[in-house]
Amino acid sequence: MTYSALFVGSVAAVVAALGAAALGAGWSVGPVVLLLAALPVAGLALARRPITSAVPDMVFGSIDTGLLVIPAVLGGAAFGVAGAVAGSVIGDAITDSIAGFFEGGIAQWLRNIGIEESREAVTTALGKMAGCLAGGGGAMTLAGFMGVRLSIG
Repeated sequence: MTYSALFVGSVAAVVAALGAAALGAGWSVGPVVLLLAALPVAGLALARRPITSAVPDMVFGSIDTGLLVIPAVLGGAAFGVAGAVAGSVIGDAITDSIAGFFEGGIAQWLRNIGIEESREAVTTALGKMAGCLAGGGGAMTLAGFMGVRLSIG
């Protein structure tokens, strides 16, 4: 378990460092976060975990964080930083339940067609990380295309 925690922590540290560097360089927030989703997927491959085993976790993360962007942006626009934080907390409670519903459904469907999803620590952690980055990055990119200004500083 210690090796697994160190492995996942290392992937998370690389994601955080590259994300901070890219955003510090002034790159667009949505696409940066979206592209960072490739790192935990690469981590799954390095750990020799089948990507299909992480699909329910990726779906959970994508729905959870993709939807979470909406109340975070709305709260931030209406009430500043405190509004963004409150929107994120309240939104997280709601989106966790929505995403959990889909995660369970996808897991059951995969079992029904003969694909065993994994509840193993590395697969679950990296699957959720990839999904959260893809969903959040995708939602922020879409918001940018819709004219919502998401900028750093």
